[in-house]
Amino acid sequence: MSKVVQSRMSVEEFERLYLGRRAELWRGEVREYMPAGARHGAIALNIGAEIRSFARRHQLGVTFAAETGFVVRRGEESDVLAPDVAFIRRERLPEGELPQGFCRVVPDLVVEVVSPNDSYGEVRQKVADWLEGGVQVVWLIDPQQRVVEVWRSGGLEQTLREGDVLRGDPVLPGFELPLSEIFSEA
Repeated sequence: MSKVVQSRMSVEEFERLYLGRRAELWRGEVREYMPAGARHGAIALNIGAEIRSFARRHQLGVTFAAETGFVVRRGEESDVLAPDVAFIRRERLPEGELPQGFCRVVPDLVVEVVSPNDSYGEVRQKVADWLEGGVQVVWLIDPQQRVVEVWRSGGLEQTLREGDVLRGDPVLPGFELPLSEIFSEA
């Protein structure tokens, strides 16, 4: 759940004032967030750990945890969004160390876990903004329904349910994860 605390701020000003805090700059408004619940955290870690392990084993790129800020351009506007999990392919990352501040490279893959108090309309708008900003694939995980929606630039591609397998192509070629593993311990 988020609370609007200020509106109309530049990315640079937001980075100076909010770096390290649980907040996003979305559609011109600064939104502060409550910490996630236990179930949300377990699910985000389950999928994040699997992505990281696979990506490291195959030297594909870097996996980012929750609260990492990414600068996402939508036309003339810029947002700073923080997904639950993100992945960027190695060839798209800058040489050397990652920046101390927000990442200016848009992720290839974003994972968002829906919290009980999230507005589904806002969550879907954020998915659309990620895709408009250049993200190739968004996995939207709904713990209540125990489903994963796979979104691409053309819109909702598929809805997976328990018993199905989540596949990472084209961003994580060969990655496969049964949904039961995402929701285990949650």
